[in-house]
Amino acid sequence: MEREVLAVRKRVLGAEHPGTLRTADNLALSLACQGKYDEAEKMEREVLAVLKRVLGAEHPDTLRTASNLAALLQRQGKYDEAEKMEHEVLAVRKRVLGAEHPNTLTVADNLTASLARQGKYDEAEKMEREVLAEDAVAGSRISRHVEYRGHSGCISLEARKVR
Repeated sequence: MEREVLAVRKRVLGAEHPGTLRTADNLALSLACQGKYDEAEKMEREVLAVLKRVLGAEHPDTLRTASNLAALLQRQGKYDEAEKMEHEVLAVRKRVLGAEHPNTLTVADNLTASLARQGKYDEAEKMEREVLAEDAVAGSRISRHVEYRGHSGCISLEARKVR
């Protein structure tokens, strides 16, 4: 169904219309959920390149697609590339949206996971502490629990409801 919607949007709106690109991004996410990682990655990379050219590197749609691609890379075990992309997206989101914005915190959380999966536990712990602190400053009402198991044991960070 999503392929059909994408085909119609390309025909009616054009291949570079933001709505068409959003549909392609959604299709890539669906493909990833089906385990079709190569096809999903190729599509995400194509969408990201067009979004950067058409809307700019700091547009929310571009940043969302970059985050989606980083998450996909992480799922495939391409942690170095995911980490690099997450660092880039995080820097822009902090500058544009602020450190306390939920989208910024999500990217920081994803970066924490990439670091931990690479065995960079000290960096992951530092990043997670920053995320938890920003969450508390933002008045978040979520409860979080993150745990890393490394060579030197287990680091467990926990936050309870604030306010």
